[in-house]
Amino acid sequence: MNRALAGGSAALFLLAACPLPQPLPEYPAGTVTPPRIHMDSVAYPDTTNLVPSECTGNLPDYPLNAELVDPNTSESISVRWFVDYDRQNSARCAPVTQEVIPGPGDQEPGDPTRREVRTYHFRPYDFPAVVTGTDPLSPGTVHVVDLVVSNSFDPANDDSSLCTPGTAVFPFRTPASSGGVNFETQTYRWVFVNVAPSATVPCP
Repeated sequence: MNRALAGGSAALFLLAACPLPQPLPEYPAGTVTPPRIHMDSVAYPDTTNLVPSECTGNLPDYPLNAELVDPNTSESISVRWFVDYDRQNSARCAPVTQEVIPGPGDQEPGDPTRREVRTYHFRPYDFPAVVTGTDPLSPGTVHVVDLVVSNSFDPANDDSSLCTPGTAVFPFRTPASSGGVNFETQTYRWVFVNVAPSATVPCP
């Protein structure tokens, strides 16, 4: 076999075996539109969801998720979940869970502009009632769950020490802003209300 041909074949094999690096996103000055939460993909799409109260045995568990749409396939997406967010209360200020979804690149099979959010299991009984002294299992207890996404959050505001009365910022939810580039966030909100168990709202 011709050595030049063999060498070329080897080079082609190595190129095929090694994934090419994905380009990093470049942002011109201005506002960066956040990823869109695809409304038709949201689990439990009702504005208010009724939770059976004072159940025993199997407890209420709501697997929440959604699909994101981002036409820029080279940028990552930060996903944060909050329960009863209160920027002035360190106990309810930080996300309960979060993830970073990397950009798949244009070569991803299927539709690379769509990305799945990892499911968050919201268990209402695990969280204290917002009103101090209220039984978290009793009827009337309300919880608010927020899914917040952005291409970049401000790291200077990712600090629990900022979660104090009178704070002027939104810790863990402030989008980044640097060098003339201003990021934004998008939020989807679920409201859960405890009610007495019934035929339509049974315990699990």
